[in-house]
Amino acid sequence: MTHTCPRCKRPGIGNFAKRWSSRAGPAECTVCGGLSHVLASTGGGIWAAGVVILVVSLIGALGLHSALLFASGVVLAVALNIRAWKRAKMYPISAESASSAGKVHWAIVGVYAFLALFQ
Repeated sequence: MTHTCPRCKRPGIGNFAKRWSSRAGPAECTVCGGLSHVLASTGGGIWAAGVVILVVSLIGALGLHSALLFASGVVLAVALNIRAWKRAKMYPISAESASSAGKVHWAIVGVYAFLALFQ
């Protein structure tokens, strides 16, 4: 399945490319070659909603001794994930901005790694 590119308005962005896109690693359209990404807050919100559904259904299933309740929570979480990623809006980004975001990302990773040495 391909998603619509925000630059050329044609389907050219793959499903996994959209899911894994970020400012530092944007998805590339196969039609026009433009770069675009999903906002980090949107991707994080989709992930968090799925985790909340799973945890609530697990707690309910353990409290009521019902495996069916947990199974329905899993189905609901998967359905929400698929629907939310289809609806997630992509934003165009220039190659220069993506490169800058990538440098900042790796600088932050380096700082975290350095700080982890002293814990």
